[in-house]
Amino acid sequence: MRAWAVMTTEEADLRPATAGEDRDRAIARLFSAHYPGLVRLAYLLTSDGALAEELAQESFVVAWRAWERLRSTDEVVGYLRGTVVNLARMSIRRRMLELRHRVTTTDDGVEHDPAGSLDLQRMIARLPMRRRTCIVLRYFLDLSEADTASVLGVSVGTVKSSTHHALRDLERQLERAGGGDHGAA
Repeated sequence: MRAWAVMTTEEADLRPATAGEDRDRAIARLFSAHYPGLVRLAYLLTSDGALAEELAQESFVVAWRAWERLRSTDEVVGYLRGTVVNLARMSIRRRMLELRHRVTTTDDGVEHDPAGSLDLQRMIARLPMRRRTCIVLRYFLDLSEADTASVLGVSVGTVKSSTHHALRDLERQLERAGGGDHGAA
């Protein structure tokens, strides 16, 4: 973590409020800087644009409430990301519970892609939540394994394992969708 004295002007503008700074103004600056990225993160986790915006907005409300406990820009941004991940997880659980209690009829359970196209977003959405989150944080947000572990509140080994399993799951989906020749040139 860097000392406040050696921060860039942009970083200083995004730091948590000091005794003389208004928390609302600091949150507004953070919102301007990080809202689009948090919406993208939420969308990649939920596949729902309106829900993604709602989750990103809610993360700032949660950060506003926790403001006194946050000490640095990195901590605030990590806190916002972690909050979006947790809110997305809760939303998906709620959606799954609702679907479980809804009476539906299904065909053979196998999804077919008549157009023959590969939809990475749909493939990622089929992954279990932890695996999906690891893929999104590692490859779409380009976070390190340590940063991903911090956001998820798990060990680096868990991130490595979940990411490995997620990539294997995606590879299997690609093989099924493309007839097993996805690696051929």
